[in-house]
Amino acid sequence: MFALLKQQEEREAQQRELIRQAVAASKVPLPDDLAQTVIELNNRYARAILRDHAGYPIAERRDSYLTSLAIMEQCLQDLLVAICVFERSALSKESNYFAPGGEDESGRTERRIQKELFATANAAASLVDHGRRVHKLQPLPGYNAKRAECFGSDGLHEFVIGLRVILHHLQAVEPGWLIEGSSSATFVIDKDVLQRIVGAHANGLGANLTAIRAYVEASPEHVDLRTVFLDYRARVAAFNGWMKKELEAESLVALRDYDALHKRKSAADQRMFWKAMTGNWLRNWKVPPDPHAHLPKYLSQPQLDEVYELPRNSKEQVDLVIRYMDKNDIVDDVLRADAYELFARSPSPQSEPLPASELS
Repeated sequence: MFALLKQQEEREAQQRELIRQAVAASKVPLPDDLAQTVIELNNRYARAILRDHAGYPIAERRDSYLTSLAIMEQCLQDLLVAICVFERSALSKESNYFAPGGEDESGRTERRIQKELFATANAAASLVDHGRRVHKLQPLPGYNAKRAECFGSDGLHEFVIGLRVILHHLQAVEPGWLIEGSSSATFVIDKDVLQRIVGAHANGLGANLTAIRAYVEASPEHVDLRTVFLDYRARVAAFNGWMKKELEAESLVALRDYDALHKRKSAADQRMFWKAMTGNWLRNWKVPPDPHAHLPKYLSQPQLDEVYELPRNSKEQVDLVIRYMDKNDIVDDVLRADAYELFARSPSPQSEPLPASELS
């Protein structure tokens, strides 16, 4: 028996290897029969085989780039929020920030700003690298021109990347707080401090030195971190919004096919799971689970209100529930028929559910 099982496993492994070779050699999009063969495999094997799909290399870099972008956006948000929290505390009449004994709070705030600045500068450099890796593998038309258009030529981008080099390798700059009357409080780095650091570490700033120096020279006496990074966030959003749209282009046939295969595989696996669940409930349970009891887990209150405006357990009601829940198009005719039966066999309620508007 063990020998037979081993032979069967070897045959299946050989078949998977033939499928992998066919995927690797195929033009994109994959022929329908080959695509369906991959989709019907166990998820672990299907994903391994799809690494030989022509769209996998760009998909891998695209996904890393999008992760890096999300981290950068979070770092920017965290830095700006930290400054706003400081401002609210510093300007509050009830604040003990500057009172005797407030040193611990002020120290924690200053360390937090320093940490968020460090994280943001590093995330910016990481995003640049991930974006370049995508463009190197899949050149995007107009990439360099769009980058220049969005980031400008005033040296802000180079200054942010330079901060990463300074903070990570050269000097732990400590921003200081600046309060202007009763309306504004922020964190700044003094211009003369930046000039001194740039001058002392010119050799470490590489090709960006000229642009960094120009940006610092054109800056006010106090370089406001909030102003700097609000501006930089807008530029990041403009360029990366364009880049994400380019990566969604239909002209990237290999990437589109790779994504479509993963989507189809995910839908097929979910469809198989739900067919197993509904089949078990309807054929093996004397009383199947009541779907009405679970709808609040999946539908918003306005959606529930709309669902319960329709006749209970009617096909129209079930179809609306499916339309709201089935975000990945997994419901086929068989699953829809099971859903009709599952709702039809649900127990009668003690009282008809009412829309929230009537409950209020």
